[in-house]
Amino acid sequence: MRGTSSPENWSSTRPYSPAVIAGEWVYVSGHVPVDKEGVTSGANVTEQTRQVLENLERTLESAGVSRRDVVSTTVYLTDISDIDAVDAVYREFFLGSGSVFPSRTTVGIGALGRPDFRVEISAVAHSGAHGGDL
Repeated sequence: MRGTSSPENWSSTRPYSPAVIAGEWVYVSGHVPVDKEGVTSGANVTEQTRQVLENLERTLESAGVSRRDVVSTTVYLTDISDIDAVDAVYREFFLGSGSVFPSRTTVGIGALGRPDFRVEISAVAHSGAHGGDL
């Protein structure tokens, strides 16, 4: 098992790895809507979701996998009524990734790491997922 870092992404001072590789599996920590300097990116949930997924993609790539390899995600929303806006960006992000979307759990929660964060997404990827060997 080994952790990864994503030098292009903002680095948190919190004690966690952006992703952990365990054999053919990649467990990606929750990603939030920050730019490379750690500044919250996006005035609305659509823009924030786009930033989260861009950050997630960079971390996946640093672990040697891609969005096509994602088999499961967890989406955390501070306002569950944002789900349609999040779905639109999520659908666009994963649409070209294969014939099926990753499994997903969506959770409405009271707060995230900063008061202006509206969405956080974590993921699990398998290095052979897009080859159909699961």
